[in-house]
Amino acid sequence: MSNISTAKTSLHAELAHVQSGLAYYQARVEALTAAIDQLDAIGDESDTDLDLEEAMDEPKIRRGRRGRRPGAGATAGRSGAAGRAGTIRRAAKPAGRRGRASGRMPATGGDFFPNLINEQKQSMSDLLHAAAAQLPFKATDEEMTQLRSRLVAAVNQMLKSGKIRDEGKGRARMYFRD
Repeated sequence: MSNISTAKTSLHAELAHVQSGLAYYQARVEALTAAIDQLDAIGDESDTDLDLEEAMDEPKIRRGRRGRRPGAGATAGRSGAAGRAGTIRRAAKPAGRRGRASGRMPATGGDFFPNLINEQKQSMSDLLHAAAAQLPFKATDEEMTQLRSRLVAAVNQMLKSGKIRDEGKGRARMYFRD
């Protein structure tokens, strides 16, 4: 009987999980529909004929194109401009993320973070505030988040390599150099 009760409990748990997922996606559908309605109210001449039901009825499946064979020329089977006459070229997008935080944030590699850690025991928030003080500008919340992630990665790398030591656990963890 214990196997049946275990299976029943497991099925109840899975049912609860699926129901919560269903509620989540229903809320997302409502939010996205409201966003589309707001955009329709603003009015965009190029997308006025967009119908949500039509877009959802027929999912478009695209087949991948095969790349050219290794060693084949770039214009194999085509002759110069005549082969390219019907093609449309898109402007290349720049690689990487674009944002305010990444544009102003200076490079923090090299000795930026190791120079912040000395013989005194410092918490992660102390190190973060010291790093923010080294910046040539007052950091925004986004920039502080980026700086925090860089600091955590640098501290973990220095701990792993043995350049610094730590003591304590969790938020009470302190970092120092011997």
